[in-house]
Amino acid sequence: MSTEQTHDHLPMAEAATAVEALPPLEELTSEGHLGTPADVAHSHLFFWITQVAGRRDRLLAQEFRAFGVRVAEWRVLLSVLLRPGISLKETAEHATVDPTTLTRTVDGMARSGWLARSPDPADLRITRLELTDTGRDLLGRLWPVAERVNLQACAGLPDGAAQLMCHGLREVLRGLEKAAPTHR
Repeated sequence: MSTEQTHDHLPMAEAATAVEALPPLEELTSEGHLGTPADVAHSHLFFWITQVAGRRDRLLAQEFRAFGVRVAEWRVLLSVLLRPGISLKETAEHATVDPTTLTRTVDGMARSGWLARSPDPADLRITRLELTDTGRDLLGRLWPVAERVNLQACAGLPDGAAQLMCHGLREVLRGLEKAAPTHR
């Protein structure tokens, strides 16, 4: 890989141009200066990640109500689609659902016929998840709704901004994975 590109093939020159076009950090605060946490919260990446995720979840919850689906169930469906045979522990992490909540969620989804559970043949303590045909059909009906919400949310972004943000957030996630304490 050349030094001109990142590992995700986003040309560095494009990323640098996009970053240079951003306002200085000081201008992102309401007061125009760095100060107490109350003064600078709006200039922190994770403040905005939380705001965006929360707002999108509320919109999806409204939209999915007609299908009898909760946002946590949507996340589980996507996780199982992307990683067939995923374990419950992996699903909790991937779908960002609390493990206790996930157990109840998966129980309901299995009763609804959306998921099938099976023990891992190598370790019977591990439960693996697969989508059923009913689950795939449901996901096929939910996807256009989520895609519409996503497109509306990103409609005001300049060309390439969503891709740059995805790239940046992947890097933030990698950084958090490196920062996570290891349990021995």
